[in-house]
Amino acid sequence: MSTRVPLSEDFVNGDVSFWYRSLGLPEAGVPLGGDRDADVAIVGAGYTGLWTAYYLKKARPELRVVVLEKEFAGYGASGRNGGWLVGELAGTPERYARTHGVEAAR
Repeated sequence: MSTRVPLSEDFVNGDVSFWYRSLGLPEAGVPLGGDRDADVAIVGAGYTGLWTAYYLKKARPELRVVVLEKEFAGYGASGRNGGWLVGELAGTPERYARTHGVEAAR
């Protein structure tokens, strides 16, 4: 059974993301207007950056946390599945067999 999502004729692998393909790209935000003081500055509004900001504020609400993003949230690897959920073996089947046994490699 295939779980693949049907792709449209105009689909290009590497576009921003599956989600933005159906929603459309967000409008650009207002550029940062000057200096900001922060206890923590996070560069990148992907999964890692946003979750880091969330949990920092949850643990210590008094922290001044700033998330900086050049494009928009989910633009980079987070929007494209940057390898966090890869269904492939790490390395070659031969290496996997050496580590986990021939039966596991099959």
